[in-house]
Amino acid sequence: MNDMYNIFRRAGSQTWSVRFHVPRDRRSDVGKAFGTKTGHKAEVVKTLGTSDRKEAMGRRYKALEDIRKEIDVRLQEIGLPPLHGDWQPDWAFPWAEDEQTIAEALEARKELAKASTREDQTEEVYTEDRNGLPHRTTIRTSERAVIAPLHSEELSLRAIAGRLEGMGIKTSRGKAEWTTAAVKRCLG
Repeated sequence: MNDMYNIFRRAGSQTWSVRFHVPRDRRSDVGKAFGTKTGHKAEVVKTLGTSDRKEAMGRRYKALEDIRKEIDVRLQEIGLPPLHGDWQPDWAFPWAEDEQTIAEALEARKELAKASTREDQTEEVYTEDRNGLPHRTTIRTSERAVIAPLHSEELSLRAIAGRLEGMGIKTSRGKAEWTTAAVKRCLG
């Protein structure tokens, strides 16, 4: 339970420690920065210097921030981007900027508002009724009925693309490009 707050007690010790979890996609970079034998570092642990849980909870935030700063400094010393700040993961979407997304949504809303709700008559179609007898009918649709699902489908594709990219699967206009790592992540 304590691990959900990033604090824990080591076996046989009464003092509390804090654990900073390194993001999966940066573990090899942090391992290089810290000079580990394996070149991989999944977490950084520091003692909080107290045996009181409430005091440890109070010190936790400052300790985690200090660990972040230390990691960022070490990464920058070897020429790598810091964990936090301007760094963006390679799976970040190009359309993730709020202004661009809002502009596209407003443009779609304007297009829907311009669309007519009047039903247009189209060509006659011959169909069969439930008894198998042919009869003539006219399909009636409105411009709005045609446009609205297209915008809805585009937004759905973007949502799916966002989820895929969050899993590490690169997408290009809604089409997934499966990488070996992404397939292993999905199967593993």
